[in-house]
Amino acid sequence: MPAKRRLLLIDSSDSARTILFKEISSRAPELDIIACGSGKEAMTAAKRFEFEIITTGISLPDTDGYQLIEEIRQTPKNKDTAIFVVSGDTDTRVMGAGMDDTDAVTAYFDKAEGHKSLVNFILNFLGTYNELPIKVLYVDKSATSTAITTGILDKNNIGYTHFSDAAKALDCLKQDLAADANCSFDLMITDLMLTSKMNGFELIQTVRNELELDYLTLPILLLTIEPGEDERTDFTAIFGAGTNDFITKPVDEDDLLARLQTLVNIKRQSEALNP
Repeated sequence: MPAKRRLLLIDSSDSARTILFKEISSRAPELDIIACGSGKEAMTAAKRFEFEIITTGISLPDTDGYQLIEEIRQTPKNKDTAIFVVSGDTDTRVMGAGMDDTDAVTAYFDKAEGHKSLVNFILNFLGTYNELPIKVLYVDKSATSTAITTGILDKNNIGYTHFSDAAKALDCLKQDLAADANCSFDLMITDLMLTSKMNGFELIQTVRNELELDYLTLPILLLTIEPGEDERTDFTAIFGAGTNDFITKPVDEDDLLARLQTLVNIKRQSEALNP
């Protein structure tokens, strides 16, 4: 990910570019936005900067949109960048010769849905600027650890539901799924050491296997202790259980917030691409 978050808007319409630029800038003022009206301008930007998202129309004054995407994919800085095709006729698109659509285009957006929907789509994918509140399921039986972690969450206006017991947390998830068939929690934080009946690994395995909530639907952050001098972190067990990421205690605020943001972005991007 680039140090400065950048978005490249490619559209032959001056009015469309202006509307998108103003709308996104107002809602994501820290995002660096470059707007281009031609393939030549876009390639100059793609060779110079690394972007998180590139959006492009199909018809450009000097090139075909898919040909442009193929050229962008050949640039070192943007070979893996998320690229969205914005068009009112994506079903009848003609692909460039030898171009793999699956690898080249990240997602398609129907122009008929309007610019506000496109802005929401882009911001949802970026995650950081999402206007929806973050909702965390937090499982920890340690009073000290809970006080530290909830203090950080409260300070940063992050909503959470806390349980000291894994079974109660699972019941909460089951009720949540029964209510809407979707998981309303953005992520789960769980300590490794819970109760003798179910530890953090077992809780995560139950969430993944029995509730069938995968890494994208419910990202999970595991809290664990720093290994001793004669010990090593058991990465196989941590990630084998189905954990997205882990953090050692005592929890550092900046570290926790950075990891939560990354995990929320994972969920938001999945939701944007699979509405």
